[in-house]
Amino acid sequence: MKMILLLILAFQIVGVNAKSIPVINAELAKKHLLELTTAGGRLTGSESEAKAAKYLAEQLKSMGLEPWQSQSFHHNFEFNAGTNLGKNNRLIVNDTDMIVDKDFRPLVFSGLGEFSQAPVVFAGYGITEPEGEKAGDNYDSYIHLDVTDKWVLVMRFMPEDIDADQRVKINRFSSDRNKVLNARKHGAKGVIFVHGPNTIVKSELVPLSFDVSTAKGSMPVISISTDLANNWLKNMDKDWNAIQKKLDAGKFLMGFDIDGVEVSAHVDLIQDKKTGQNVIGVLKGSSELPAVILGAHYDHLGHGETSTSLARDEEAGKVHVGADDNASGVSGLLLITEYLVHLKKQDKFSPKRDIIVAFWSGEELGLLGSNDFVKKIGKDKLSEKIMANINLDMIGRLKDAAIIQGTGSSKQWNDIVEQRNAPVGLNIVVQEDAYLPTDAMSFYLYNVPVLSAFTGSHTEYHSPRDTADLINYEGIAKISKLVALIVRGLALDEKPLDYQKQKPKKNKDLRGGIRAYIGTIPDYANDVTGVLLSGTTKDSPADKAGIKSGDILIELAGTKIENLYDFTYILEALKIGKTVKAKVLRDGKEIELDVTPGSRQ
Repeated sequence: MKMILLLILAFQIVGVNAKSIPVINAELAKKHLLELTTAGGRLTGSESEAKAAKYLAEQLKSMGLEPWQSQSFHHNFEFNAGTNLGKNNRLIVNDTDMIVDKDFRPLVFSGLGEFSQAPVVFAGYGITEPEGEKAGDNYDSYIHLDVTDKWVLVMRFMPEDIDADQRVKINRFSSDRNKVLNARKHGAKGVIFVHGPNTIVKSELVPLSFDVSTAKGSMPVISISTDLANNWLKNMDKDWNAIQKKLDAGKFLMGFDIDGVEVSAHVDLIQDKKTGQNVIGVLKGSSELPAVILGAHYDHLGHGETSTSLARDEEAGKVHVGADDNASGVSGLLLITEYLVHLKKQDKFSPKRDIIVAFWSGEELGLLGSNDFVKKIGKDKLSEKIMANINLDMIGRLKDAAIIQGTGSSKQWNDIVEQRNAPVGLNIVVQEDAYLPTDAMSFYLYNVPVLSAFTGSHTEYHSPRDTADLINYEGIAKISKLVALIVRGLALDEKPLDYQKQKPKKNKDLRGGIRAYIGTIPDYANDVTGVLLSGTTKDSPADKAGIKSGDILIELAGTKIENLYDFTYILEALKIGKTVKAKVLRDGKEIELDVTPGSRQ
């Protein structure tokens, strides 16, 4: 009998009863998707985002939804949209002012304020690789070099001509942020970056790249022109070309003091604050039971301003319309919402639970919109207010199978998915892992079971090539049918879902070669000194050590942590199985804990 009822419901969705129930179909999916892609690149805080948000709010209003806890469907949140030069940036070399944007430029994560005069030391590529199995079996730019209370001049990137094995080893320690932390560990006063004379670059001065993180360090970090650095070395009769050739070959070259050069600086950087907007409505249920929230992010990458753009050189500056990512999920969510609303209007659906429909912005910048929603409800109260989160992200490239992720977040999910898919007939790949790089993560971390629909990655991802002509609209409609049945069932059921906190998956996301892990989950949207933690993975080293959600990690293995990048760098150097001290701030008190790093591999 249950199967017969499900089949009847499925026929209604696809149009057997089309006079009373709206059709979930490919044509309507295409209409919504084209509205989103023609709005532009939808970068959070842009006019394009506002245009898309207006369309979504109009759709919710026309369907008859109520705004969620507001008079408006629009819910604003402020975020850091980048960094600009202030009016008071100075670099003074031996009492002579250099010219900003010509001779020097601060880096986006530099410390701010006045930094007094001090001598300068050259430290090659500025890399220190942790000790290998044998003593001395590591690359070290600081060997026998005292940089205490001095500015350190270091070259960017890594030695150009070393073999592939060495590049793999050193690459993990060659980023600008890692080099700054390394200099700080050696007692430096500040860091001055320069490109070597033999290094081919588009811009000599490091750009003030878009960085949504507001995390700054305490140390001044500046880039200078090659000509300026060359003058310093020429005055010492040093041949910089020869120095770089030797370093690039991987040969040892001890660092040295740069005679006759003293530097002071003032760094003035201004955070560019902007406002993003979520669009949220609610289909009211008949009780005060925890709601089901159905979400999809509608933001994308604008014209590729963010560091996550994968545009080719010839595509630089072109609009990233994000047809699959995530106009596809948004169009699916609109189809599902209209179906549920009309079903209710025809007295064929009486939900016991509220169904919250949320279009998130800021997902591409670090789950900003969904995080803002969670914080406004209250992290500790989230599971009391929300029964489950269903997420639609990149559902526009259906081929052999739809991917349903996060089923391990509740014991009931597998049965629910199988049952609701019976009348739809999708080929489904189920993935248990709930630690997902999408908005579902904002809910899963606070004890809410999640599901996320997905159709897989592709070579057009995060590029201007992710266009509407490549979308499988029939696939969007099919996935929408399945999700509609899942949401309908949850809204009718008075029983709660159980929540499962998962253990980390082996061999998952090696993060560019980092082998050591402790299992912390950072909160990316916070401006604190240290790393604010959203939680820990079950049975991870951090979990066993007693690290908790809300802790601020300020020190690990004897090294101070000022931001997430410091933390990542320190992880690189940890030895698997060797217990280290971690310091956290918890409710304003400093707590020291023992953590034994595990292996990702």
